[in-house]
Amino acid sequence: MKPKNNPENFDKCVCTNCSLYIDCNKNKAERIFCARTKSECVMDGKKMCICPACPVYSENNLSGAYFCIIEAK
Repeated sequence: MKPKNNPENFDKCVCTNCSLYIDCNKNKAERIFCARTKSECVMDGKKMCICPACPVYSENNLSGAYFCIIEAK
């Protein structure tokens, strides 16, 4: 189950610190991919993903990574 898309989770989100996060994401105000949907931007899956280091990830017992590319289930 996806985490809630709420201000508390938004404040904990580490997406903006991720090497995959680019100007396109910033311009579209995209964050907290694990609670929303994958990015509309073209993301580079060869870069290091930090989803497992996110508090939202651990607090919601998520598994997997690259939620900006592969939508969380």
